[in-house]
Amino acid sequence: MDWLLQVDQVILSWFQSLHAGWLDGLMVFITSLGNYGAIWFTAGIALLFFPRYRRYGVLLIAGVITGYLLGDLVLKPLVARPRPFVSLPAAELLIPPPHSYSFPSGHALSSFAAAAALFLADKRLGIPACILAAFIAFSRPYLFVHYPTDVLAGALLGVFIVFALYGIGKKCGFFPGRKHFPSTVWKKR
Repeated sequence: MDWLLQVDQVILSWFQSLHAGWLDGLMVFITSLGNYGAIWFTAGIALLFFPRYRRYGVLLIAGVITGYLLGDLVLKPLVARPRPFVSLPAAELLIPPPHSYSFPSGHALSSFAAAAALFLADKRLGIPACILAAFIAFSRPYLFVHYPTDVLAGALLGVFIVFALYGIGKKCGFFPGRKHFPSTVWKKR
């Protein structure tokens, strides 16, 4: 695992070489969009108002919540990986230091979970969401609060969670393809 840490550190050094005044401000803004999953919860709630996308709004919200429970409450304490600014204190932080562990990145996890749900709902929604998720994920090692592997793991876990929930929902008839879902709340009007 030492080789993985060395790769992480090389990539982090590259991120640090990108710093410029205008880019610093942009990355601080972009990372703030992922704080607490607020932008994604807002998107999920918005989907609930459109009958065609209502199920995907539920999927998005369930994916982000499941990601938080698994990522922040289970994996972070279990892996207990210190953040880069703790292990390599030479870098100056542009945002307040997060207090939780580093692995996996919650920002990447929630962003890619939401983007996957939006992509399943409609590619026209999913493609811009994937681009925003990628920018949010990119901002985390740029700001020196995550290793690249934290971000990669978070992104992959977020996508996996949503596809797993989607598969379960499809088997239960919650998503189109089966007509025996027991609630009338989800029927198109």
